[in-house]
Amino acid sequence: MEELERKANIQLERQLVMASYWSRVLLTMRGKLRGTELDPENSHRIDFSDFWKLLNSNNVQFMEYSNYGQTVSVILPYYKDEKMGGSEGNSNKEIVFRRHVVDRMPIDCWNEVWQKLHQQIVNVDVHNVDTVPAEVYSTVATAVIWSMRLALSIALYVWIDNWTRPIYAKLIPCDLGTPSKQIRQPLKRRALGSLGKSRAKFISAEESTGVTFDDFAGQEYIKRELQEIVRILKNEEEFQDKGIYCPKGVLLHGPPGTGKTLLAKAIAGEAGLPFFAANGTDFVEMFVGVAASRVKDLFASARSYAPSIIFIDEIDAIGSKRGGPDIGGGGAEREQGLLQILTEMDGFKVSTSQVLVIGATNRLDILDPALLRKGRFDKIIRVGLPSKDGRLAILKVHARNKYFRSEEEKEVLLQEVAELTEDFTGAELQNILNEAGILTARKDLDFIGREELLEALKRQKGTFETGQEDSTVIPEELKLRLAYREAAVAILACYFPDPYRPFTQTDIKSIRSQPNMCYSDIPGKVFLKKSDYVKSIVRACAPRVIEEEMFGVDNLCWISSKATLEASRLAEFLILQTGMTAFGKAYYRNQSDLVPNLAAKLDALRDEYMRYAVDKCSSVLREYHSAVETITDLLLEKGEIKAEEIWAIYRRAARIPQVDGEYMGSHFLGGLHLLLAMLDFQHLVHPDLWRLFSTLSLNIDGTVIPITSWSLFMAAVVPEPQNKRASSSLPPKHFFMYMAASCTIFVVLCPT
Repeated sequence: MEELERKANIQLERQLVMASYWSRVLLTMRGKLRGTELDPENSHRIDFSDFWKLLNSNNVQFMEYSNYGQTVSVILPYYKDEKMGGSEGNSNKEIVFRRHVVDRMPIDCWNEVWQKLHQQIVNVDVHNVDTVPAEVYSTVATAVIWSMRLALSIALYVWIDNWTRPIYAKLIPCDLGTPSKQIRQPLKRRALGSLGKSRAKFISAEESTGVTFDDFAGQEYIKRELQEIVRILKNEEEFQDKGIYCPKGVLLHGPPGTGKTLLAKAIAGEAGLPFFAANGTDFVEMFVGVAASRVKDLFASARSYAPSIIFIDEIDAIGSKRGGPDIGGGGAEREQGLLQILTEMDGFKVSTSQVLVIGATNRLDILDPALLRKGRFDKIIRVGLPSKDGRLAILKVHARNKYFRSEEEKEVLLQEVAELTEDFTGAELQNILNEAGILTARKDLDFIGREELLEALKRQKGTFETGQEDSTVIPEELKLRLAYREAAVAILACYFPDPYRPFTQTDIKSIRSQPNMCYSDIPGKVFLKKSDYVKSIVRACAPRVIEEEMFGVDNLCWISSKATLEASRLAEFLILQTGMTAFGKAYYRNQSDLVPNLAAKLDALRDEYMRYAVDKCSSVLREYHSAVETITDLLLEKGEIKAEEIWAIYRRAARIPQVDGEYMGSHFLGGLHLLLAMLDFQHLVHPDLWRLFSTLSLNIDGTVIPITSWSLFMAAVVPEPQNKRASSSLPPKHFFMYMAASCTIFVVLCPT
């Protein structure tokens, strides 16, 4: 009877435990179930082979099934002295249950395992991950709901009270009191502290910016450098064992639009590290000490999330050289922020070995040298303009979501655009494709074509003259002048062709002081020779010369006003900045750098080049007069003309030969002008006669000899008199030198 009663109590207790999870928890906390099959002790792991032997011997009665089958444990009974059987009297000893986790449980054996378990199992406990018992859930839900109801009731009461107080304050005959007067308190320190907080945007390691390294193309070596640095930062201990430390800073510099900020976004999206993005202007304020405080707070926040990355865009706003013109006021505040950056990156204060600083700027030349030294910015990487292959890769990246007729046509078009976009940045290439998409949508087309891409490229270069936007009404007389001007420019462009900048077409649809000739730039750098500069001066004189030839000197118009200005500027550039002329090999920025005695010689040499350019241009236009008239008629008829038609007219036009050389009297008067210039006798000659001498050209077999070159030579050989007005006669020792020079010039200049 006692044994039967004991078994009944055990069965009742088991049913109570199974009925309520809370009862089991309470019994476990009280230790009542310790060592039983419901709360077994932990023991060593067993292999699946041992577990299979237990199944075959029908010794598995209790199991735990947890984490959806990822973990299976078998519960076995033991005597407290850890003997499974043996001596007499073991039945009187206390039994304890222990848990054994099964290792390396095969996935495909569950069917056979469950078949054997159904024959011998007594109890299976199932434990799911992150489950909340129904009793706890109902209790928490009740508490949350009633708390929300209470908060809503209080808020509703406060709102009704504030809304109705002015009403019942007049109705209730009692004094509710006057509201206390607001007294303006002084600014507390914590308010100033908010000004000193960093304004950097924080991006956690789990967040994504939507930009990856796949979105940056064209300069793969830069991506590899940055990916390697991030890998060293994330696995610093591994590299420290090899004696390698992570660079403290990386500075990206280059022209605008090359992708420096895009690289930073890609790093933030793929690094998997906390990222702080700030701008150089975020640190400077009108209050003293704010810049240094914000820098300090930014680095303190970055250290708390180490390893982390700080990106400072436009770092030249706070990192420019000290002692500049803005040293007072905001400049001093900016310098305080710079000093704090120098201290934080490599100072005696705190180590920043696990914080990588990435800076971006367009002006590397104005940054402070202390900021650029190694130990602060260990790597300075130039993000330059992409090459042809790089431009093609960038175009392919931005053409992913664009529609083309076929992949083959897409490849051909992008290849053509990459060849035509020399010195274009990634941002400009992206804008070209976007503009082509806009033009395609405007025309209601399904696919982007070659016409839309070329038009977008033209718009990117800054011109919108497509013929559809402009509708200027041009008078007939002005149209005739424009036609002659464009014809003259076209003939000179054919006579002196520029292989690096060929013309494509010209028109008379717009009124400008500059010619309407359109050119196509050939990729590659151009290094001009002296003959190229002289030809450009001759070409620039075409508008003025043709207008003088066709309409007369007294009937000039404003449309050729800038022609001589451009030619004079080119001649002055050739003389002062190239060192290729008789002026010497020295370099001068402009005419203001010259000493007074060189200014007159510059004017004389420039006049000689201009005289030669005008004469040569006039000779070419007379020789190809029929071609000029033909091109003019076509422009008046059609409004525009292509390069192929211009070249065809130029090649088959009838030429009028021009005679080079002047009369002997011209040579003699030119030689006399040269002699007077050398002897410095200009003040002895009447001004009108001197101007007559100056207008004469010295041509020998079609080659102009600049008079000023001889003047400069003689001025270097023969010293000038100290007092020009007092020297009425030449010193005897110089007389024969002047006579020999004049006779030599006369003999040389006289025609044979």
